[in-house]
Amino acid sequence: MSVEKKEKTIENGSEFREFMVSQGLEDYSKIPVEKVKFSPRIKIAFWFLRVYIVIMVLLVIIGFSHVI
Repeated sequence: MSVEKKEKTIENGSEFREFMVSQGLEDYSKIPVEKVKFSPRIKIAFWFLRVYIVIMVLLVIIGFSHVI
């Protein structure tokens, strides 16, 4: 890495640090994170998609086994 790139990286790092401090994000534990709650319909849709993907993968494997 050249000297210029190192200096740029250091400058970008300090700019990022200044931004984090100015936005009050210096400590990441200050950001509240909530778990998303899905409705029963969405849970059923996701399970349907999982089953559909498994069935499609099995059909592709069966199809390739007949070609080879």
